[in-house]
Amino acid sequence: MVERGIGKPQALNICIFSRAFYPAVGGLEHIAQLLATEIARLGYAVEVVTDTPGISKADDQQFPFRIVRTRYHGERVLAFKRADAVLFMNVTLHGMRAALMARTPVVFSHHGIYEGEGLLGRFLELLKRQLTLLYPNISVSEFVSRRIPGQSTVIPNAYDNAMFVRPVAPKRDREFIFCGRLVSDKGADMCVRAFAQVLECVQDSTLTLIGDGPERPALESLVEHLGISARVHFAGTLRGQELAAELQRHASMVVPSLCQEAFGIVALEGIACCDTIIATNRGGLPEAVGNCGLVVEPTVDDLAAGMISVAKARRAGEILPGEVSDDARKTHLAAHTPETVAQRYLDVIEQAISRRAIRGGA
Repeated sequence: MVERGIGKPQALNICIFSRAFYPAVGGLEHIAQLLATEIARLGYAVEVVTDTPGISKADDQQFPFRIVRTRYHGERVLAFKRADAVLFMNVTLHGMRAALMARTPVVFSHHGIYEGEGLLGRFLELLKRQLTLLYPNISVSEFVSRRIPGQSTVIPNAYDNAMFVRPVAPKRDREFIFCGRLVSDKGADMCVRAFAQVLECVQDSTLTLIGDGPERPALESLVEHLGISARVHFAGTLRGQELAAELQRHASMVVPSLCQEAFGIVALEGIACCDTIIATNRGGLPEAVGNCGLVVEPTVDDLAAGMISVAKARRAGEILPGEVSDDARKTHLAAHTPETVAQRYLDVIEQAISRRAIRGGA
């Protein structure tokens, strides 16, 4: 094993290749940033290579790692050559060209199951899946691990445990909250329709929708059509402490995904800040929820039934469905701290470096 630790005289250089990264908003971007920050904190030299344009060079300097924002093959090769290992945030064929030329050890982390659309898309995704047979793999859930052909170490995603915390004296002045991109796969439409059923039983309930996207105009029209505008708030995109504070106002997060989620970091944030969460049983979401919430079928009626049970329990002063003790909550979230997850990633990365060194010396 390669020697590890803060202040080691020969600290490893770790490159994280994530085509999507800050300031873009999404689960992949978030976990890439958390990993880069924590690995750098542990004393490693970290360089993130991304396609995503930044806000400014000064803005990038807030991070404890270097960011190379480029789509050029040659610049990727040079960055990969500077590293002792390259961690891919999902398999990308563009990145593999650079990795093969750099001849640097590669580790794949998988945040999806590579299901392309159309003939060309399915062929390219098949190539990515076959590449998992040749490199070390990290999957963010058992769901993902079962769907890639290569052997995989399952390391669930992390959340920002310094930012998303349970308030000391929670003032839950609102009931349900959705947080995600306003696109069809995330199920915001289903959430709104389910909430309309909630209001038929519990007329003073509330719903907040955090996020933005192409479906927002249609969702606003739907809310108006259903006559529930007074009980629904569109908060737009929130980040950081502003997002955490908004979550802490709510009793229950709703994660109504229709797609096969690889994991679901937002569920961890909801568990940390709210009393309970309600999530659909899609992909790796049940693994993210664990025993800290309700898991339902992805239908309007089933989602509404879960939400109604939470709303009625609140008004009766009862423990909410899916709500667990503070100890159970802490136990579940302890496996998802940045430090725990980064250490497990580093174990896999260091093993890949050691195996390359052994083969090189043979």
